[in-house]
Amino acid sequence: VLAGALLVGHSVRGSLRDLVLRRIGNTGHVVLSSGFFREELAVELQACPVVMTQGFVSRQSGGGRAGNVRVYGVDDRFWQFHGIGSVNGPAGREALISRALAAELGAAAGDTILIRVQRPSGVPLESLHGRKDDLATTLTPTVRAVLQREQLGEFSLEAQQGEVRAVFVPLKLLQREMEVGGRVNALLVSGGAPLEALLRSKVELDDLGLKLRVLQERNTIVLEADGGVLDGAKARAAMEAARDLGLQPQPVFTYLANALRGGGREIPYSLVTAMDLPGQKSAAAGAPPILLNEWAARDLQVAVGDRITIDFVVWEDPGRLVPRTAEFELASIVPIETGDRDLAPVYQGITDSDTLGDWDPPFPIDLRRVRPVDEEYWKKYRTTPKAFIPLDAGQRLWKSRYGALTSIRFTPASPDYARRLREKTDPLTMGIAVKDVRSESLRASRGATDFGEYFVYFSFFLVVSALLLAALFFKLSVEQRAREV
Repeated sequence: VLAGALLVGHSVRGSLRDLVLRRIGNTGHVVLSSGFFREELAVELQACPVVMTQGFVSRQSGGGRAGNVRVYGVDDRFWQFHGIGSVNGPAGREALISRALAAELGAAAGDTILIRVQRPSGVPLESLHGRKDDLATTLTPTVRAVLQREQLGEFSLEAQQGEVRAVFVPLKLLQREMEVGGRVNALLVSGGAPLEALLRSKVELDDLGLKLRVLQERNTIVLEADGGVLDGAKARAAMEAARDLGLQPQPVFTYLANALRGGGREIPYSLVTAMDLPGQKSAAAGAPPILLNEWAARDLQVAVGDRITIDFVVWEDPGRLVPRTAEFELASIVPIETGDRDLAPVYQGITDSDTLGDWDPPFPIDLRRVRPVDEEYWKKYRTTPKAFIPLDAGQRLWKSRYGALTSIRFTPASPDYARRLREKTDPLTMGIAVKDVRSESLRASRGATDFGEYFVYFSFFLVVSALLLAALFFKLSVEQRAREV
């Protein structure tokens, strides 16, 4: 009994280990990103590129549907990486589905399925400019085959009980539908090479969501992030790189104001930039100073010393827009050329619009407030800010958990800055992570319970029961033979 218990416990643990290894295939480590990075990085790291997401899948002809399905964008390299020669990657508008998903949908080869996935957004959804609607896209591939477990149909990098519902679609198709270009969010690596060191040497600024632009007319380099906001780690690395090269940094935080009010008049929907400029000394009355460009000051009919009010909205948890107001004192009136169009980050639906009437932001606006003179300003100056406030004042009003800067400018435009910034950035602390999938999965398969010991404990009930039964029979036998004895 005890030997059998130990054998069964060993068998259970072996079965769990086998299940885990079949699901991860040859994957040893996986490189994951909170965003998307270049697919070419897979060649440099000798890895397999994959787009991984979750989606809602249903059969086009009606019937079953399934949520939280693992959706993988793969090609032939995926099965070559795992050493499975009997499967070719999906092509065109084909899909391969797992046995569990096929059973839930009631789907078979030749059926058309609908896969609804969410498009990634560089701008955080939990922010003012994050788009909460129209983020999903639908794929309509035809099922080519149902994959069995040994064909890696239950591929999963997460330890879980039960069968895996998964669908495999062409990598290029998923990239196109999700509008990520030639980028992926995961790399599968088999070997135990020093992956962290390779990543630090191969990852580029673009893989971290950072962009550098040179403004030739201002002899300035502009650093921006894909999401429109630079987080603290990236901003610190940028400042350190500038100090090493002796460059002058100028942090910038540009925000959209619902209104600039002063002198009994108002200007709707204006960009305000928080940055440190000459003439922003503290006002006599103690209110923070503000600088208006000549167009805004003329339109509001205000003079130095007048009070200027900024109306704006901020995004607050748990998901609501809150109107706010801040008062400033006009410290100076500056030429329009003090600012430029590049002070504002690119926001879809706003900065890419030809007219103010074409704005389509992810938050409510009233375009009836827009006047012809506002349209003329947009046509001529576009995103050039109409007002400037001190950087600390802007950060106090508009910062979020995603960052408190929209860009940083460096003067002069040094050709060595990109290289120095790359040296200062550590991809493993800026959105890219390395996960030891094999070790973690095997550790999870062992669990917290030693099944051999567990079954031995239960088997002792049988052993003790057998001993008690034997003792009772012995006692009965002794009582029956007592007279003879």
